[in-house]
Amino acid sequence: GGLSAQDAALVYVIDIRNEIGSGLGTYISDGIQTAEAAGADAIVFDVDTPGGRVDSAVNIIRSIQDTQVPTIAFVNRQAISAGAMISIACNQIVMTSGGTIGDSAPVNIQGQEVGEKAISYIQGTIRATAERENRNPDIAEAMVDKELVLVKLTDGQIIKLLPEEYIAREEEGEEMEILCAQGKLLTLSTQQALEYAFVDAQAETLTELLAQYEIVEVDGTKLPLTEDGIAQRQQDIGISEINRLKTLAGARIIEVEATLADRIVFFITNPLISSLLLSLGILGIFIEIRTPGFGIPGFLGLLCVGLFFGGHMLTKIGAEWAFLLFLIGLGLIAVEVFVIPGFGVAGILGITLMLGSVFFVFDKAYEFRTAVMWLSVSVILSGGLVILAAFLLPETQLFRRLALSTVMDTQMGYHSSSSEDFQAYLGQSGTALTPLRPSGTARIANNRVDVVTVGDFIAQDSTVKVVNVEGPKVFVEAVEDD
Repeated sequence: GGLSAQDAALVYVIDIRNEIGSGLGTYISDGIQTAEAAGADAIVFDVDTPGGRVDSAVNIIRSIQDTQVPTIAFVNRQAISAGAMISIACNQIVMTSGGTIGDSAPVNIQGQEVGEKAISYIQGTIRATAERENRNPDIAEAMVDKELVLVKLTDGQIIKLLPEEYIAREEEGEEMEILCAQGKLLTLSTQQALEYAFVDAQAETLTELLAQYEIVEVDGTKLPLTEDGIAQRQQDIGISEINRLKTLAGARIIEVEATLADRIVFFITNPLISSLLLSLGILGIFIEIRTPGFGIPGFLGLLCVGLFFGGHMLTKIGAEWAFLLFLIGLGLIAVEVFVIPGFGVAGILGITLMLGSVFFVFDKAYEFRTAVMWLSVSVILSGGLVILAAFLLPETQLFRRLALSTVMDTQMGYHSSSSEDFQAYLGQSGTALTPLRPSGTARIANNRVDVVTVGDFIAQDSTVKVVNVEGPKVFVEAVEDD
């Protein structure tokens, strides 16, 4: 008869689909914790991904390596780039027929290769991950570094060689089969991965996968192993060291569903969407600064920026500092525009903080380069949108509703003074037409004049007197009314 519900193993299934973003790391970490709390016997990661952010993959690898629950990667159909790294971190890898795994070299969001430092970081990570699960680390490295030559020796051993080492061995007459030539990244088919013993089994369905596995205890550690895997371990360490605990055949399966919140975070933290949010945020804030009052562009700009940082704050500890820096930068720009005349230190510092805050969403060498690319794309995109808005916005019906189309001339109101008139205001009195905080507008000699106070802020409609003129700058102080 079959196993009872109480005796059947409990298996949690976590999907790793589509592009890997920072939101996926939180979803997987939460899924692993749920499986641990439920006393799961194994976790199966259903992998079908073209890759994505390597920093997210590294965080997922840590979560997988930290759990005590046995893990199996089910590559159903492809585990490319970051997907391959995650699969290699699992205790076992099972592939469907026609599957592929490999090509883990980091690239930027334009698809271009990153620098040597970033490749070295990923190379070290994938090698250590492979060694931890007794996989050939040279095969793993060949998935990252195209400068290596991967060869199979006559004794069946598969090793990596530098090009000069390969040439030297070839000149000595050694027979070698090239599995991956210099200049190429290793990607393995299911049959190749099985032949090179880099993956552990083949299955077409989850049920077929589970039917091949048992949970065993080896040196106090629980592992999922096939019959072939158990036989290999017995040959390596001795039969007395392995304790068979439970078969996964007929296991109860619980799929970890992504919540609505998870899906929203997946969407927001997608590299393309994040760049778009940042670009639209910068555009909205720019338009708001250039137009009077506070309206739709400012609201949408702050909303986009809030979504950008909010999504990353939900997936990364410390991202809130990035948002705080952005707000401080925005505050400094507001001070520069509305309080301090001209554009100086506060404005430059504000822009620096706003742009620099993006870097706090990332860390490490690879992620720093990613931040540079995101920022570059966002600034270029937002710059293009700003230019487009400058040409098109005034012609739209919406803008005509928001902005005045009439022009105030000397017949309809006060006229602005020319530069040579400024000295004539010295010693004259007038009325503050706006609050002076410290800059604003006053009526002096029947002219509207931009002025700056020399002391405290001055309320609207107060009497003021011009006490100094420096070029086009007119300085005033309050006069006590009689």
